[in-house]
Amino acid sequence: MSGCCVYGCTNRYSTGGLMFYRIPRRPRPFQSNQRRLWLQAIKRVDWNEDIIKNARVCSAHFISGEASLDSSSPDVVPSVFMYTKQSQNPNAKMDRYHRKRRRADTAANQRVNSETPEQECSMDHCSAEEDIPVPKREYDDLNMRYSQLQEEDVNLRQEFDTLRAENVKLKEELQKSTFSYTTVMCNIGQLIFLTGLTSVVFEWLITKMMGSVEIIHNKLKVEDHLLIVLMKLRLGLCNTDLAYRFQVSKNTLSNILRSWVPAMALVLKPLIEWPSKGAVLKHMPKIFKRNFRRCRCIIDCTDIFIARPSNLTSRAQTWSNYKHNNTIKYLIGITPAGAISFLSPGWGGRVSDKQITKESGFL
Repeated sequence: MSGCCVYGCTNRYSTGGLMFYRIPRRPRPFQSNQRRLWLQAIKRVDWNEDIIKNARVCSAHFISGEASLDSSSPDVVPSVFMYTKQSQNPNAKMDRYHRKRRRADTAANQRVNSETPEQECSMDHCSAEEDIPVPKREYDDLNMRYSQLQEEDVNLRQEFDTLRAENVKLKEELQKSTFSYTTVMCNIGQLIFLTGLTSVVFEWLITKMMGSVEIIHNKLKVEDHLLIVLMKLRLGLCNTDLAYRFQVSKNTLSNILRSWVPAMALVLKPLIEWPSKGAVLKHMPKIFKRNFRRCRCIIDCTDIFIARPSNLTSRAQTWSNYKHNNTIKYLIGITPAGAISFLSPGWGGRVSDKQITKESGFL
């Protein structure tokens, strides 16, 4: 170059009062960084090593009029330019080149079979004069970068799909590991063991209880509330065990039992009904018809273990010498078909079965 390499600058070596500076070379780390900043500031798209090696920047592009090696000085990089909008966009020249190249290729293809060799030569000469130097290195770098980004995109999508599948699988495993009605209902035998009810009766009981009870814990469904109560009544599990199974606090579990048990007693009390003689005979099993045709009711006293009362009188009244624990005793009567037909009020565990039978109102 015979003058300044900055786009649009017309200063030449013959211009008086100007100094011309080489673009920094690569050897030292500082100069390597400075070289990159110079190339970014000049914004030419047709660079190659031969052009950069011989390129010069005049002092008119530095604030103080000369380049500086001090990294804190603003003149460590040229910063005074008179760019147009197109010259500031490095891709504008590339776009113009590709458009001209496509037009030239199209025109050449149309004239292959119709033009003479002289015309072809002149056409090639004209298109060559209009050609703009191709920044091949930058173009190849961009192509390579584009290919790398495409490959990374494919890999990331595959990794995302794998992680999403693992997430779904882990959620399913977590749901299965959590103790709830959703996991219990899948096994009919397990549901009957824990509650004594089939899934059909359980669902019916849910519909009967809706509207009469409240949801104590929002993270537990209404089915889980009922499951807790039935497991407590059937298996006699302690509150600590149930709280651990359902992942709630002992206070929460105690509040569920205190709220649901009285409500269930009111809702289900009408189911306990003394049947007529005809109804008992109609549903009597065959074994009873042969040997116990006159049987109307089967009674038994059932003890329920309770916590030791703090009141001494209550403690004495509920102590059972037979169970060696504090209990509450109920007289329960069932028909030969197995339906509950009588339930007495609660009595202390020290009361005999005979006394409850006489005084409970059964007779």
